[in-house]
Amino acid sequence: MTSKVEMVSVVIPTLNEAGNILEAINTIKEDLIYPKEIIVVDGNSTDGTIEIVKDTNCRLIIEPRRGYGLALRIGMKNAKGNIIVMVDGDGTYEFRHINRMIAKMVEKDADMVLATRMYDPNKAMGLMNFIGNKVITFFYDFFYSQFLSDTQSGFRAISHEAIDRVELKETDMAYATEMLIQFAKEGLTMIEVPTTYKARKYGRPKLRRFKSGIEIFSTIFRGLLDANTIRKCQGNWKKNRFKR
Repeated sequence: MTSKVEMVSVVIPTLNEAGNILEAINTIKEDLIYPKEIIVVDGNSTDGTIEIVKDTNCRLIIEPRRGYGLALRIGMKNAKGNIIVMVDGDGTYEFRHINRMIAKMVEKDADMVLATRMYDPNKAMGLMNFIGNKVITFFYDFFYSQFLSDTQSGFRAISHEAIDRVELKETDMAYATEMLIQFAKEGLTMIEVPTTYKARKYGRPKLRRFKSGIEIFSTIFRGLLDANTIRKCQGNWKKNRFKR
């Protein structure tokens, strides 16, 4: 649980985000009201992203092995804060909402806060991504006894203590879903706050829908192979439902 804020570690995975990363860093520096560090984990970009980050006072970790989940795992492993915020560096998430997420986390004494895009009036998420997200979220909620609306949100505030309690192995996009599965199994409290979503200004999206979809569904169903998983998640739901 998170009842106070000592330090916030913002972990940003990047790969060729030269057009977006400086605005992301500057916005977080200016708007985040808590003691903070910004950790950029770069997958060996070739477009100048590394040089841009080096000119800031952020911590830069260059990880030549590619993978969204791998970058986040490495960033979180090196984080010093008692709260870790994971967020993409492509400018699609509203960085200014980090304060809102952390305030809700402390208010509810929660282990994780997800920024949900499902109530965004701008509807900037593409139709195929929206439908895929809805389908994945339905199956996750059904099998793991949760009530989340946006399981594929890459914008999350997480208790460092809680993330240390779970073992995460995925190295790509399925990492975000694996995290939710392990939190559900452990009975950790997950809540959501609404956020807005913006169209990418520069560069190309890294999401490969078909490949990522297969990996995510495989992760969901593989998590059910433990015979005690459903029973455990249902028991944890009954324990946590009044905390929401």
